Amino acid sequence: MIRLNLLPKNLRRRVEPGWWRLLALLFALVVLGVLGLVHYTAYTELSLAKAERDQLQAEVEALRPFIAELGRLQEERKALEALLAIREGLEKNAVPWSQYLAAFINQIPRAGGRLEVALRSVSARALSEEEAARLAQEGTYDGKRVRVEFALQGEALSREALVRFIRAFETSPRFGIEFQGASLDEGRGLYTFSARVGATGGESGAR
Repeated sequence: MIRLNLLPKNLRRRVEPGWWRLLALLFALVVLGVLGLVHYTAYTELSLAKAERDQLQAEVEALRPFIAELGRLQEERKALEALLAIREGLEKNAVPWSQYLAAFINQIPRAGGRLEVALRSVSARALSEEEAARLAQEGTYDGKRVRVEFALQGEALSREALVRFIRAFETSPRFGIEFQGASLDEGRGLYTFSARVGATGGESGAR
């Protein structure tokens, strides 16, 4: 049997080929596959991130006692350093008075084994670093940087004995002297004098 389509061309039903339906189906499948892959990738990365976060939190919790102990040790170290600084400051500013006095007495000249100068009063004081530097800059004690200063009042048997006393401290590398004045007590035949003696740092006396 022969079928004839007698409708006009503009009213006839167009018969499309079937391959475009296949392409549309494949495109939809590709889109769904891509969306599924993206979703799976995002889900996997999120799961890994959560697992890593949980692991880090577990490690932090495990290390928390050690962190607390480390903090305590650091606080103890700071406290110990503060105590050491205080001790060093005290040791730095400590003055070995017995050694200074022994060196000072040994520096007084003798004649025939006996002292020619009698000290009626002696006072001593330690100088600060700033004061010692200022006195040295001003040329006091021949520019020596002294640590201890003795203020003296005494009596000498003779003028020569007084001169020997002054020179003993002037020529010593450890001492310096600032002579303040002397007068003759004619009634007793003694020279009364006053002076200041500075001693530099060091533990052994030097004549």
